[in-house]
Amino acid sequence: MPNEHPSFSREPNSASSPTSPRSAKEGPGRILTILADWSVRHRRYVLLCAAAFIAISAVVGHGVSSRLLSGGWQVAGSPSQRAAALLREDPAGAPDLLLLAATPKGPDAPDARDAGLRLLARLQNSPQVRSVSAYWTAPPSTRDKDRTKGEAPPPGPDGRRQGAPATHPLLSADGRSVLIPVRLAGRSQNFRSALDQLLPQVTGRHGPLRVTAAGTTVTARGLQQHSAADLTRTEVLAAPVALLLLLLIFGSLPAACLPLAVAAISVTGTLALLRGLSALTDMSTFALNVTTAVGLALSIDYSLFVVARFREESAAGRTVHEAVIEATRTAGRTVLVAAAAVITGLLGLLIFPMFLTRSLAYAGISVVILTAAAVLLVVPAALACFGDRFFRGDLFARWRRGTDHSPTGWYRLAHRVMRRPVTVTVAVTGILLILALPFRDVRFSFSDDRTLPATSAEAKASQFLRTNFPQARNEVEVLLPNWPTGTDSTHQTQLRSYARRLSTLKDVSGVRTSTGVYARGALTTPSCRPTSGTEHVTSARCRTKPAAGSPLDTAHHTVTTTRLTVMCACDSFTPQGLALPDRLRAVPAPALFAGPTLELLDARQTLAHRLPLAALVVATAMFVLLLFCTRSLFLPCKALLINLLSLTGSFGAMVYVFQQGHMRWLVGHFTVTGTTDIVMPAIAFCLAFGLSMDYEILLLSRITEMHRQTYDTEEATARGLQAAAPLFTASAAVMAVVLLAMATSTITTLKLLAVTICISVVLDAVLLRPLLVPAVMRLAGAANWWLPSLGRNRRPVTPLEAHPPAPDA
Repeated sequence: MPNEHPSFSREPNSASSPTSPRSAKEGPGRILTILADWSVRHRRYVLLCAAAFIAISAVVGHGVSSRLLSGGWQVAGSPSQRAAALLREDPAGAPDLLLLAATPKGPDAPDARDAGLRLLARLQNSPQVRSVSAYWTAPPSTRDKDRTKGEAPPPGPDGRRQGAPATHPLLSADGRSVLIPVRLAGRSQNFRSALDQLLPQVTGRHGPLRVTAAGTTVTARGLQQHSAADLTRTEVLAAPVALLLLLLIFGSLPAACLPLAVAAISVTGTLALLRGLSALTDMSTFALNVTTAVGLALSIDYSLFVVARFREESAAGRTVHEAVIEATRTAGRTVLVAAAAVITGLLGLLIFPMFLTRSLAYAGISVVILTAAAVLLVVPAALACFGDRFFRGDLFARWRRGTDHSPTGWYRLAHRVMRRPVTVTVAVTGILLILALPFRDVRFSFSDDRTLPATSAEAKASQFLRTNFPQARNEVEVLLPNWPTGTDSTHQTQLRSYARRLSTLKDVSGVRTSTGVYARGALTTPSCRPTSGTEHVTSARCRTKPAAGSPLDTAHHTVTTTRLTVMCACDSFTPQGLALPDRLRAVPAPALFAGPTLELLDARQTLAHRLPLAALVVATAMFVLLLFCTRSLFLPCKALLINLLSLTGSFGAMVYVFQQGHMRWLVGHFTVTGTTDIVMPAIAFCLAFGLSMDYEILLLSRITEMHRQTYDTEEATARGLQAAAPLFTASAAVMAVVLLAMATSTITTLKLLAVTICISVVLDAVLLRPLLVPAVMRLAGAANWWLPSLGRNRRPVTPLEAHPPAPDA
């Protein structure tokens, strides 16, 4: 291979001058030329407006994290969510907060009971509490009478209340702890502030009781708090390391700070927008983390494209004004197409009816648009304002100029690959498919409290609940809307018959209703609720247990809805737990079912139906975008297939690391559940697919530009890789730094998302673009540029080409 190639010499071309008539007639190029010229002429005004935008957006977006919600995995409008809505309207529905009161003496010791009753009185008098019940309380009809007398049922030899079996739904298996279910007042959006005020008053030591908090709202509050801390950690870790890399890439501190200024514009603007959106719809707290990561990564990407092109044009002899306009016109096209590609990928998230995915889509699309706008307006203004002063003291200037005039290692690598295209294609594809093998064993579930760090108070309390209250580890709420709720004996007989039939099903350990607890088809604990007037059931069990506890009395019986609680002998997301709802539905009744298992099944069904549609929409939109940009049928298909290959290895790593628990030492400790969050693959697909397409568009733009000059596919591919590889490898390095900073998150779902996208980006930059793309381009040959509508002998003019043809071309 010769050391010099004659076509590497780039002389200024009058036909490509920003003021030439031919350049002015180009559609997108003309618009970008006008925009760049305006930004250059009003550069000080543009920079002042950018600074004002950052300040105003920071003020408007301040405190946005307190307005966002955790969760969002549930499918809006699904049967399980309709049932959950009925439960929320029921004053005695499923609790929002679970307090765990533990004492070595057992809850029936006199001092423990007195402390428990004082705690309940505090809860009942709290404005944040809607309703509360506990092991110590009597039914509503006798509660005041029992308190007046101050009498308690006599304890047995084991310290437990007589007549209260160890299987009582609010008593732990060892008989030393009790549950206190609490319903919070107000709307669910205000539960975090309610918990902030309530928990310091009711948790901690209360006499002999040690009280901790668990439940969905506590987990959600913990996720919000840890997510905010993780966001700060990501910024603190990513910004300095990214600045060092940018200093290495750009060679000077002012130039290295320019992408960070663009990131400040896009991120603060998106935070302000999220605050406005939170007033209109539910928004996920994870949108903040995605905003920071995507905004910082794309700001560096797009700024690098424009600045690198500016340096090339300056080295070719243009003035600062001309170089800025030409860099914006040429690299700006790549920025616009790349931003459109990322937005196209994020549009797939809008297809899923979950506010988590939609929140990430809104945040991602907003930050991409703001980043592209800032790069096309602020970067040209800054370059025009400071010019070559940006790059003074560049220690790598000679090395950078050398890449414009002589072949480099990337050029030689491309030719080596194209000499053995079949071998390289088979080898790279085989490696990626092997990396994808663990994804065959994927098991889906929802994220729960175990996504929090195991050392957090919320995770410890939830683990205690899971271990000591097996009767509550998986419950399915069965709601019978418009079921007759009177005390007519016929209706009561129908309810008892239905409860008995449910209790005989496989994996059902018991059924709680307003008439008692049923197990294996028999009544094991009758209720003491009145059957008529003020009289109580006169069974021997009830006479020895006058304070039967509210969970067995009126809690399952309201004016409009009858509710049954099915206690399962298996965990929610195990195969046995997932099979139980079908058996429940097989028992004839006009019932709705609620619970984590039902929510997972609804989500799985919805994702199975919507994921092909989302993939089709993303692929079709991406194909049309690339077809318009390349004027080729083959190149868009090749780009889509290669992008899909980049996801195979990362999805395999998702299962291998986070579901199976391998290599935790490398990504940081987390709790292994043996399952994968069901929404994460869809989110990772849309994000990684769009981000990886950035590199494909950058490489295609350079290859088509070189092909316009050489009409030789192999030479154009080698020269295009030489021009683009330094940019996308530098961009991938910076993006990996940002994502790895995000991977230090203490929340497993964020760690999983960051690591998955990071692996996809690294595989893309290391294997796919430098190896697979040249091999496939060599195998396709002339088919790369084929488009039927343009005729066999007519080569298309592509919008991605940076320079128009010379008059004699």
